[in-house]
Amino acid sequence: MQFSELINNLSQYFVIGHINVAGKTDIKRIQIKPQEIQQKSSDIMYIGKDEKNGPLELLNFDDELKNSAVVLCPCQVNQVNNVLNNEPLIQVFNQANTILERVQNQNSAITSLAMEAVTDDPKTSINRAAEMLHNTLMIIDPRYQVLLHSDLYGFPDPLWGEILKQGYCSYDFITAVKEIVHTKSDYKQKVYNVPCPKSPFHRQVTNLYNKNNLVGFLVMFDDQTPFNEQTKQLLPKIGSVLTSQIVRNHLSAPTETNRDRLLNVLLTEQQSINVENMFASQQVELPDAMVLLSCEPLTKQSLSGIQRQLKHGLNAYFPRVLSTIYQHHCLALLPISLSDYHSSKFKNMLIEVAQKAHCDVFVSNFYTKPTDTKAAYTVCKRTIKLSQVHSPVVFCEDQYFELMLARINHDAILPFFVNPALRALEKYDSQNDTELVPTLLSYLQQDGNLSQTASALFIHRNTLHNRIERMEELTGLNLRDANTRFKLYCSFRLKEYIS
Repeated sequence: MQFSELINNLSQYFVIGHINVAGKTDIKRIQIKPQEIQQKSSDIMYIGKDEKNGPLELLNFDDELKNSAVVLCPCQVNQVNNVLNNEPLIQVFNQANTILERVQNQNSAITSLAMEAVTDDPKTSINRAAEMLHNTLMIIDPRYQVLLHSDLYGFPDPLWGEILKQGYCSYDFITAVKEIVHTKSDYKQKVYNVPCPKSPFHRQVTNLYNKNNLVGFLVMFDDQTPFNEQTKQLLPKIGSVLTSQIVRNHLSAPTETNRDRLLNVLLTEQQSINVENMFASQQVELPDAMVLLSCEPLTKQSLSGIQRQLKHGLNAYFPRVLSTIYQHHCLALLPISLSDYHSSKFKNMLIEVAQKAHCDVFVSNFYTKPTDTKAAYTVCKRTIKLSQVHSPVVFCEDQYFELMLARINHDAILPFFVNPALRALEKYDSQNDTELVPTLLSYLQQDGNLSQTASALFIHRNTLHNRIERMEELTGLNLRDANTRFKLYCSFRLKEYIS
């Protein structure tokens, strides 16, 4: 520990003045100054009087230099032969030793962490570091994407727990860090507090550098123990060790452009003003009509590989496409009009892109509020989980019935939603070897059009008319009523879902 650092730490407990630092020396021992120093050593700081009636001094010197400071409070020190009776001197001596011992223990711990980091993986190292600090740690890259976090204590903060899932920091946190970087000239060497009003915990942040290049930020949360001077001193040293691992392991978030990262903003921010500001800062036009695509790989290729192929295929049709990898899903945002969204040309284009990228594409519903992107992603994710459609392109709106049924998802309840008329017709077909149920389904699919239904079933229109009359006699329903047809069609979909 350098003399100047030790004096700075002591100044938190005593009033110290007349500081003279002539050179940099590493203090390893604290001694009470004897009447006469036989052999001067630059690694010792002496505490005592240089003259009998002089002030209490802190001295460090060798043959060429002299570092010194004066303890101004307590100001009365009677140096006698029995130094144990000299209470002020002993107070300073004990405090200086406490500080030096703490720093030496810290240096030993950091050395041990660095040695273990040579063979440990980054996850193990950040958990070791979290244990040293007794708090949760997270590493964020310069683009504010989460690279690594400790899981030794879990993550009790719900806000940052959600950030872990999405992999991208909140707008409030990003703004606060940028403000500190902009206003503090010495932020590179400092640990600074970063506010985040929506979080119940505080955060201290230090910057991670490799050869003067910013490689990220190390964030510490006070989720286990309050911040103190010791953790503040340890954080940059731990950051230096973890930086070496980041560089050595080429640890990085998926490579994306600043434009693409705006999609992460839409997925994480629900405040319109925040979204508008972020888009404006990148001089990118905020879309006013759009769909979200979620692409699922068909082979073992990486998500970043799919992302590259996807952007290459989509750029020809949508130059303003935004793409990102979010929560282990490859996503793309397409600005599109409502008429184009419903066109067969759009679907055919997506099929072509999906086949070239070797993935299935799930298309969200059309929406006009950018802050609805999070909801669009949720719908896509649920559709992916439920869909049994074997097609390279699936529109989520075609699966809405199944999505709603999944919210009930109770085997004992769902069968009661099947219209009893449909069960009656199934029973009749079984007993009389007729085809009333498939006839009814075709009739419903053709929206009650008799000619189209007869053509689809390859039967005469009169035959169809007789079957419909028979169905109405057995059930008492009026199949010409649109609401009746809707309820019966829902029953068919429900039976298909249950099976």
